[in-house]
Amino acid sequence: MVQSGHSWGVTALAKELGMPKSSIHRLLQSLIELGFVQKIEQTKRYTVSADIFEFIHEIATHFGKNRSLGECLWEAARTLECSVYLNMLGHQCSYVICAAGEEGSTSKLGLHAKSYESSAGKVLIAQMDEAEWPRYAPPNDAENPSQKNPQSERFYGQLREARDKRVAWNLRESSPNYVSLAAVVREPFITQPRLAVALLLRYEELRLRDPDELEQAVLVLADELEHILGLH
Repeated sequence: MVQSGHSWGVTALAKELGMPKSSIHRLLQSLIELGFVQKIEQTKRYTVSADIFEFIHEIATHFGKNRSLGECLWEAARTLECSVYLNMLGHQCSYVICAAGEEGSTSKLGLHAKSYESSAGKVLIAQMDEAEWPRYAPPNDAENPSQKNPQSERFYGQLREARDKRVAWNLRESSPNYVSLAAVVREPFITQPRLAVALLLRYEELRLRDPDELEQAVLVLADELEHILGLH
């Protein structure tokens, strides 16, 4: 419904999702009760409810990390003259959960990229045991699944470098117009890191900046965010 921008009937939804109509109907009733979907009685079709944005607002503004770190991210964006993202690692992707700066609009919340294309994803995966790395690596060629994937080997090299430097880079891997670098943000009582802070710059701006200074800046910012979270 969100992606199409229009209302749907039960039959069309069942066909699109490959599910029984009875299951779709039950799911729709649950979504209506939650306030995420509304039924248009005249047409018997379903569409996204405006009330879903209350839930989105809660996530964006009241999630503990966003509430405590948001002001610091905006200050860093002003000082470093770039956009700053707080990211969280999911099963296969890295998700933006808080954004500040020129590229910090609400449309960036939930923005995600495959972990192997994300500076935040790479620096977080680098903290894991190497046995876990293949789970996040670029997929093998479907026609030659046993053939060694050069992209995977490059990915593993990036992880080793990120583990040593404590910073990972994304050099136009997820977007041809942007580069980013990220450092881990550790949380109290959570042993496996899941948060990373990333600095985002336009590609043409990178040649005007000192990469070493940017790496030091993101590490300092990560340490400051950890202090706010109560780790230090």
